[in-house]
Amino acid sequence: MLRAAFWLLAIVVVTELVTTLIAVAGCFWMIVVTGRLPLGSCSRIGDQIREVWAEVLAAILALLLASKNGGPPPSE
Repeated sequence: MLRAAFWLLAIVVVTELVTTLIAVAGCFWMIVVTGRLPLGSCSRIGDQIREVWAEVLAAILALLLASKNGGPPPSE
């Protein structure tokens, strides 16, 4: 079960990496290349990305702590 949780969290991290890259590239494209958005218009996206990464980091640390403890003793 713990291994499945690690895999699920790895998928979440990879998905978050991809969406972060797409969001940053989209902001860069809209501000620098097309010039449609004013400077500073993507600052809220940075705040949202920080919030999501903080939650993902908390989940990773909780899972690592759970794996260190070894879980409850087996029942007879």
